[in-house]
Amino acid sequence: MVKLKNKPKSEGIASISISLGLEKCSNPWNGDCKSTDIALYIMYRGERIPLCWDCWKTISRKNFDWETY
Repeated sequence: MVKLKNKPKSEGIASISISLGLEKCSNPWNGDCKSTDIALYIMYRGERIPLCWDCWKTISRKNFDWETY
């Protein structure tokens, strides 16, 4: 079980599923994905977004212009 010291401040795209203690994929371009097999995190609109392996494979093959902060 995952214990959090502080509750997540954001209830936006990157909300975490605390009920099972697992994060779910919060791919902003695929709102239907709920995989818990998280590969990495991206910053999107100021939020830390968890992405699963399947979504990351799809995104990484596209020609996006990534911004740096």
